[in-house]
Amino acid sequence: MTERPAEPLPENRVWARHPRRTGSVLIVGAGAVGGFVAEELARIGFGPLHLVDPDTLALENIVRHPLGAPELGQPKATALAARIRRDFPSCAAVGHCADFMALPDEERWSLVREADVLVAATDSAACQRAVNKAALVAGRPAVFPAVWVDPRIRDAEVGEILWTLPGRRTPCYECAAAFRRAASDTQAARGARVDIQLIALATAQVVTALAHPDDARSAILDRRRTAIYLHGFTPTSPGVEAVFPTDGLSSRSVRVPFPPRPCPVCRGWRYVATADASAGRDGDLPAPRGGAEPRWPVGAVLTAVLLLVTVLFVVSLAQSTHA
Repeated sequence: MTERPAEPLPENRVWARHPRRTGSVLIVGAGAVGGFVAEELARIGFGPLHLVDPDTLALENIVRHPLGAPELGQPKATALAARIRRDFPSCAAVGHCADFMALPDEERWSLVREADVLVAATDSAACQRAVNKAALVAGRPAVFPAVWVDPRIRDAEVGEILWTLPGRRTPCYECAAAFRRAASDTQAARGARVDIQLIALATAQVVTALAHPDDARSAILDRRRTAIYLHGFTPTSPGVEAVFPTDGLSSRSVRVPFPPRPCPVCRGWRYVATADASAGRDGDLPAPRGGAEPRWPVGAVLTAVLLLVTVLFVVSLAQSTHA
């Protein structure tokens, strides 16, 4: 009996089995979410991966972390990088047992500049803001995955993925601060393992789309809707029924607005976004220049000039009549 030659796989299956489009990713936070994101990116074919986390694996972590009992007491970042190199030999994963904000400037900026995409999977708001600033300065897209922690809902029932582009093309993490405060608090390391893995899978797809914007798969992102909310497999809690009216797995992409005043970090603001959309550039704004104040609306300037001319004309006419 002769073997029949294997039929060529369709293009999408070839890409899934033999990833060709890779890139470098910096993942700040190697906890539950960051750990599973790193594993999924390695599986897709990304590399090198740089993992930054100052913590060690504790007993309470292993119920929801990709690492297990053999790695107890070891630094999460270096142990996870070693696991990835063993399971995915083609992925150059490097662990850094350090606080991202405490890294020497030269080392921190070297990591940021090398990355095609930054992922902030930490439950420290200060660290997320630091990653946001670094991404803006270096001109890199960034992704901020987390799970909701709220007494009204189950842990990890809702996942949140915020993604940003540099150059004020989307609201940055700081722009979204008020928007996010209106929702539940977010954490990166609590909840059921299955729901955290769901968030990690979705985050990996967002990273892939940002790293390869010319690929057809990038169509999953909408520049006007830069926050993705996922509901896990558990029944819907009363606190989120308005957002997710049915039980089970579902998702929503949400528009994060620019702030009404210039953002202190990226200088983006509501008028800039509105004016740019009316110009037909779909939010593709130029990069900010040295924190300069945004330009005044052209219509407002013309109105002010006309008003000044009218006032001067009335004053001149009154003086002529009086003479």
